[in-house]
Amino acid sequence: MKNFIYPLFYLLFSNCLLYSQDSVISGTVENEEGITVPFANVQLMNAVDSTLITGTSSNELGFYQINNITDGHYLIKASYIGNESPLRSITVKGDLKLEPLTINDSAQNLNEVVVISQKPRLERKIDRLVFNVENTAYSDGDVWDVLKITPSVMIMNDKLSVKGSNSVGVLINGRKINIPYNDIVNLLSGTSAANVQSIEVITNPPAKYSAEESVLINIVMKKNIVAGYNGAVYNKYVQGVLPKHTVGTDHFFKGKKTQLSLNYSFRHDRDVIYYTDITNFSHDDGSVSTWSAEQEYLNNRKQHNLSLFFDYDINEKSKLSFTTITLWEPDKSRVYDTNTDLVGDSRWSSFETLNNAKKQKLNTSYYLDYIQDLNTEGAQLSFNAHFTFYEESDSQLLNTTFFDTNRELSGENQFTTDTEQKLNLYSLQGDYLTPLGEESTLETGLRFAGIASNSSILQQGFDRDQPGIDPSASSAFDYDESIYAAYAQYSGKWDHWKLKAGLRAEYAETEGEWDMERQTNERNNFQLFPSGSIQYTPNDKHDFNVYYFRKITRPRYNSINPFQTFQSTFSTIEGNPELLPATRHYLAGGYTFDESYTVEVFYKNKKNGLSELIFQNNDSNLLRFISSNIDQESAYGIDFSLNKNFTNFYNSYLLISFYDETFKFTNLSTSELVELEQFSWFVRSSNNFSLLSDRSLTADLNFIYTSAMLSGNSKFDAFGALNLMLRKTFYDKKLSVSMGLEDIFNQGNQFNTRNYKDQNGTSLSRQENRLFVLGLRYRFGNSKMRDNKKSKRVDERNRI
Repeated sequence: MKNFIYPLFYLLFSNCLLYSQDSVISGTVENEEGITVPFANVQLMNAVDSTLITGTSSNELGFYQINNITDGHYLIKASYIGNESPLRSITVKGDLKLEPLTINDSAQNLNEVVVISQKPRLERKIDRLVFNVENTAYSDGDVWDVLKITPSVMIMNDKLSVKGSNSVGVLINGRKINIPYNDIVNLLSGTSAANVQSIEVITNPPAKYSAEESVLINIVMKKNIVAGYNGAVYNKYVQGVLPKHTVGTDHFFKGKKTQLSLNYSFRHDRDVIYYTDITNFSHDDGSVSTWSAEQEYLNNRKQHNLSLFFDYDINEKSKLSFTTITLWEPDKSRVYDTNTDLVGDSRWSSFETLNNAKKQKLNTSYYLDYIQDLNTEGAQLSFNAHFTFYEESDSQLLNTTFFDTNRELSGENQFTTDTEQKLNLYSLQGDYLTPLGEESTLETGLRFAGIASNSSILQQGFDRDQPGIDPSASSAFDYDESIYAAYAQYSGKWDHWKLKAGLRAEYAETEGEWDMERQTNERNNFQLFPSGSIQYTPNDKHDFNVYYFRKITRPRYNSINPFQTFQSTFSTIEGNPELLPATRHYLAGGYTFDESYTVEVFYKNKKNGLSELIFQNNDSNLLRFISSNIDQESAYGIDFSLNKNFTNFYNSYLLISFYDETFKFTNLSTSELVELEQFSWFVRSSNNFSLLSDRSLTADLNFIYTSAMLSGNSKFDAFGALNLMLRKTFYDKKLSVSMGLEDIFNQGNQFNTRNYKDQNGTSLSRQENRLFVLGLRYRFGNSKMRDNKKSKRVDERNRI
């Protein structure tokens, strides 16, 4: 098989299409005598309100380059040790090489420039949405909070989805975060949003990225464009039913060739969730027994987050970057207290279960990047290496007390479960980028990724004779995965057209070995994944686009292990070593008017979708949570969105989506095919206000409402939330204080049902929805550019 793959990789390098690219602004910085100025700060600002968009520094030769700039109107200037160049108005329509920016001493005599806070706004590009969140009212919160208000992103029960897909990958500065999903939630919940410049929702990921994710969310961290050192300390306090607290510190340093960012936070969360679960078990004699469970789930967790980003400019053409991200949970305790009442059961009237669990976890990742600019202008060679180590241990003690039909004590059951998991993830990738003429580029690359996982379990004290139960007593499961990939992708634009397309090939080898049954599962899989986007912009008012992709989701190590573990005496969590990879197609097309009003239609189809499905066993009165394949998922719909600055202090984003979806899966107990169909819609609105003359007070008002929808083999009722966040800066923006309420009217409780064939159950989840949030952040060090010192008055600049 491999002999077939390598020639195909070569062909992929030689046959591709064209796609779009953003523009590059370049030039030099000089003094009045025409001598170049090294290490000068260069700023690019919004032409309308002088909002700082991005910046860079000139190199040792006085040359600067700003990449990934969307065509449009901007202001640019350079500054050095209090002196600066005159403000210049520019229009970007492709790569732009400017005349030198001349710094002069007389600039110090000009009036002060007021660089206002950047309002959250949405930029629509050919393959992504860019949500600018810098300096919003959520800046004193965490990144997870910002994702909750990011356009197109939906978070329900801490489950992340975009455009109905939960196959979402998370990047930080373009680097994929290769850790389990729950740890991504923990990582982002402990990362300060003040360090985030923007969030890119990549709806059609380029071929250079893994074919596993339908959507990528790239969290773009701020670059330190100020020479020297600066830092910050911050605190976030959240009060629901129980308190939650995060403290942290950020440190940045920039020298002539180096740039360093170090971030640490400690988080102590106490949460409570209440569940009401009702299951109607039907029996062969026609009788029905109803089990009603009231559960209180208490969670107490301490977590440390540490991240480091280091960049070193070896020379003008070579750059080395090192990144490390570590998440450590030394102590997490969970208590499940469940009281279950039984109606129609001949053995018991009720039983009470207390589950005490403890967990420790360590997750540490390392990334090394090398970039080499080649002699041909625009040509580049880059390499990336990655390694992640993950270790988790979990133990639980479960006690159950049974009461007979006379409500007398009739028996007790106690058992323990100890699990441990270790895994190593590693990857190596090389990429080559070369221009093809002035308006197109070719990018190709190779990648290898591997996973080595070991899981073990020890359960003692359970009743082996209980019908329907076959738990793993003592067992180990090893899983190895190797993926070989190659891709080719071109970019190009001409006249009013932009086209982007690529092809990725992946060959996967997986092997799982279970010691209990001496069972080994091996699978080999080779597939091609095309993707493409086309954009037509006849003028500034109208924009048309169409895009398509094919993706895959492979079962993860934690879902294919064959263990059957207890969640309570009558519920189990089960892996499935027979899971198949899920493949999906997505096609969409849209129209945007005046960069503000967008309509988009879409169709998606998924085969063998991966999900945890809930099935009731009516013979043994057992609930089983099983990792499963959904035979087919399909949906079609239409989105309407508005993104507009109504005034210079008010920005609004509105999205309304209507869609019809169908799920087909096999009912476990009857082996019958079940089809669920649901017409759904949701609306979300994000409104940002910049108040006071100096824009030092910002307010964010956000609303979300979701109608009835399908998830797995359950149907969820409608729910919604209204959130308000305020942020005020003091002392020349060194100190910021934020305060807000989440789910003001407490409408976020979620109710779901399973009602088909022999399945009949409901579940109500009541989380800490209404939350009071208080944030505090103080910056110190060289946190100011010498650019806000003396330029022109805002009202004068608006005439440019």
